[in-house]
Formats: sequence, C-alpha cells, structure tokens
Amino acid sequence: MANAHDTFLYAPEVAAPAPATDEGRLDAFLRTQSKALVAFLRARSYSEEDAQDTAQEALARFARHYAGRPVDEWQPVLYRIAVNAANDRLRLLRRRAADQHVPLEAVEIEDERQDAEQAAADAQYDAMLAEAVLALPERCRQVYLLARVRGMDTAEVARLCGISQRMVQKQLANALQHVWRRFAKDPSDAL
Repeated sequence: MANAHDTFLYAPEVAAPAPATDEGRLDAFLRTQSKALVAFLRARSYSEEDAQDTAQEALARFARHYAGRPVDEWQPVLYRIAVNAANDRLRLLRRRAADQHVPLEAVEIEDERQDAEQAAADAQYDAMLAEAVLALPERCRQVYLLARVRGMDTAEVARLCGISQRMVQKQLANALQHVWRRFAKDPSDAL
C-alpha cells in the first residue's frame, strides 16, 4: 500500500506541501521568481544575457540581506533590488562605453562625392596621358615607357633599345616635353 509520501511523488494533481523552514520558503520563493524576474529585466537590459546576469545578482543580494523580512514583503523588495542592480549594470556599461568614446573631431569622414569626382578626374588624366604617349614617335615612346612606366634606369633602357645612354636621355627629354605640352601651356606648370 502506498503511503502519503508515495502519493505526493506520483500524483501531480496533489499540491506540494509548503516548506516548513525559513530556508525552504526562501528557496521556493527564489525558484518561483527567477523566470518572472528575468522577463521583467529584459526590458531594462541590452541583452538576454544581461537580464539573466542582473536577475542572478538581484536574487543573490536578496538572499544575503533580506531573507529575514516578512514573506509578504519579499516580492516588492526583490523587484526593487532588481531595478537597482539593472541600473548599476547600465551605469557600468555606460562608463565603459564612455572610456572607449572617440570624439567626432578625431574621425575622418570620407566624402563619397569627392571620391567619385577624384576617380573621374584620374580617369580623364589617364586618358590624356595615354593619348599623349601614343602620339610620341616610336623610339621616344619606347624609351618613355621603359623609363617611366617600368622604372628602368638609363643604362638598362640603352641596352634594351640598342642606343647610347646619352640618346636615351635625349629621347626621354623629348617625350617628357611632348607630354607636358599636352597638359599645360608652359611645361613648368605641369611639374
């Protein structure tokens, strides 16, 4: 035959007896309030994790300091502690954010219109340069491309083209003068 204890374990419709000790009442109260407290704090927190952490802190503070109060005061006191803990956490987060603050004056903001205008100007410049280089005589163009585009020195260009270094310098000077004329009325303006 089943005793009263067995009936309680296997009959869910039978209500659990109230805990007899203050510690048992406190544990039962904290367990029943935990989920509701997290839900309450969700609206005051930045994240679910913050709400859970704040609820845990509030439950711990309550258990340490207010368990001796009358049972009918427990819930309001717990929620006041939770609000205070949430405010403490929010102040801490704000203080950390302020420490990491970068003044607007220190941030460079790029203007996309300037980038687009600069890209268009660069493309126009490149097209004019290509046109000027293509208009050079063949030997002059070859020397210019090897020296200016590939970055070869005078001796390397002379060896590749089969001409003297002096002739490379003369051809390069002619090429630069021709290109400058395309970009400015006075070659010194283009420099």
